[in-house]
Amino acid sequence: MRKLFVSFLCLVMFSCLKSDIVQYGSKNTDPATFASGQQLPVATRSYTNFCNPNGWGRKGCEFLAKYDGTFWADTENYYSDFSDIKFINNVYFVSFFNIDNDVSYCKGWKTGENTYDGIKWDIKITKDGWDILWFDYDYYGTSQEIEYSITYKYEVIDSLLHFSSTEGQEFIFHPSDKNYSRDFIDTGEIIELDGCTFNY
Repeated sequence: MRKLFVSFLCLVMFSCLKSDIVQYGSKNTDPATFASGQQLPVATRSYTNFCNPNGWGRKGCEFLAKYDGTFWADTENYYSDFSDIKFINNVYFVSFFNIDNDVSYCKGWKTGENTYDGIKWDIKITKDGWDILWFDYDYYGTSQEIEYSITYKYEVIDSLLHFSSTEGQEFIFHPSDKNYSRDFIDTGEIIELDGCTFNY
C-alpha cells in the first residue's frame, strides 16, 4: 500500500513539471473581456464616491482630512470681497465667513441636498485629492429643475489656496491667522446660518 501511495505521489509531481505547462503568446489582460471576445458590461469606477463628509465616506476624503479645521482668507484686506473659508471633515465640509464692519454672515455647505428659507441647492464632490477639491453646485431655487450649475475648484499650491469656478471667478487665499472665535471677530453683528463653524 505504501509503494502504491509513493508511486501515485511521484506521478502527480511529474505531471506538473514546467515543461508540460503550455503558455499562449496572446494573453487576455482585460478581466472584463473573455478570450472569445465577449465583454462584460462594467461601469467605470469613480474614486470620488468614497469622499462623502455627510456620511460614512468621511474617512475617504483626502483633502478634507488634510486641511480639516484650516482657515483661508484674503490677508491683504480684513473686510474682503471674498469670504474667508474653513474646511471641515464633517457633515458641513466648508464654512464661509463674510466679515463686514457692520453685519457679518457665517454659513456652511454639506454634500447632497441643502435648503434654506425655501431655496434648494445640491452639492456633489467630483474630485478629491491630497491638495485638490472640486465640487458641483446645482442651484434649484424654489423649483424642481436645476436653474444653473457651478463647479468650484480649490487647489493648494505652495501653501496657498487657489480658487476658481466655472463662472470665471479666480482668487488666491492665504492661510489665515485671524481669531475666528465668535466673540473676537471685529464686526457689529453676526448672522449665523446652517453649517456655521466658529472656533470656540
